[in-house]
Amino acid sequence: MKRIATLLIALCTITALHAEKQVITFGELPKNAKIFVLTYFKDMKFREVCIERRASLTQYEVKLEGGIDLQFDRMGLCTEVTCKNGEVPDIVIPKRILSVIQKNFPDNYIRKYEDNGRMYEIVLDDDIRLTFSRTLRLVDIED
Repeated sequence: MKRIATLLIALCTITALHAEKQVITFGELPKNAKIFVLTYFKDMKFREVCIERRASLTQYEVKLEGGIDLQFDRMGLCTEVTCKNGEVPDIVIPKRILSVIQKNFPDNYIRKYEDNGRMYEIVLDDDIRLTFSRTLRLVDIED
C-alpha cells in the first residue's frame, strides 16, 4: 500500500511540474506584453503566441517573423529577446549595459537579451556571453 501511495505522489508531482504550452491570441497577452510588442516590433508579423504554465510559473512566448522570439513573465514584463537573424533593438537594452557593450565590443551586436530576475545575460553575434549584475555592472565574460 505504501508503494502505491508513493507512486501516486510521484505521478502527481511529475504532472504538476510538466509544462503545458498552449497557443493563444495576441489579445490574450498581458497588457504590458502587448504594449512592448507594439512599441518595439510593430512592423513584424506574428508566427505564434503561446502561454506556458508550470506548477509555479506562467510565461508567455511571442514568435515573430525573421526569427525573433520574445518571452514575458505572468505580468507581461519582457524577460527575453532573441533575434536569430539580426540584432536586438538597442532600445530594449538598459542604457548602462548598452554603453558597456558599445565601448568594449564596438564591432559586435546583441543577438540575445535575458533578464532572469537575478542578473542580465547578453549574447553577442560571435557567441560571447556577458553577465551583468542587477546593478548593471559587468560581472562575467564567456568566450
